[in-house]
Amino acid sequence: MKALALPLAIVSCALFAQAKTDYELNAGQVHFRVPPDWTAIMEKSDGDPQAVIFQVPDAAAQGTEDTASVTVKTRSLKASTDFSAFVTDEFERAKGQAGYEADSSNKDSSVHRYYVMRNKTRYLVHDTYQLTGNVAVEVRCQRPLIDATPKDWSDHFDSACLGVVASLKH
Repeated sequence: MKALALPLAIVSCALFAQAKTDYELNAGQVHFRVPPDWTAIMEKSDGDPQAVIFQVPDAAAQGTEDTASVTVKTRSLKASTDFSAFVTDEFERAKGQAGYEADSSNKDSSVHRYYVMRNKTRYLVHDTYQLTGNVAVEVRCQRPLIDATPKDWSDHFDSACLGVVASLKH
């Protein structure tokens, strides 16, 4: 029996060491998935609002103050009819950020795409909003626009962000 204990312990540790990919907020009303290489750097799953912020690995940003991140934030609404006011408030809050500029190339009306300045770096931000019951959900994906960032990394980031939004619908 002792001969099995060590291998069993190693397998158990390996299972727990796997990255968390499934999350829920608002007592399970909101479920979503993220890629396994994203690190949750902040989780608030009580009260209102609730949120999880993920740092997304970006080799071009290493050694700088810049970071790509994705935030999933929820707010409980008194009624689903309050959703449009929530979205309007969030749009106005976004417009108040330093260097705000709407992305004129955005053709998707369900996504608020814009640029902002964080310190000396310009960021591209995508905000997507959904309603789940009486819970408003915002997914904010933001990445620094660094010359050294490969296009395939940016495309992968954008695709993974869309994957988080799509996972909310299931």
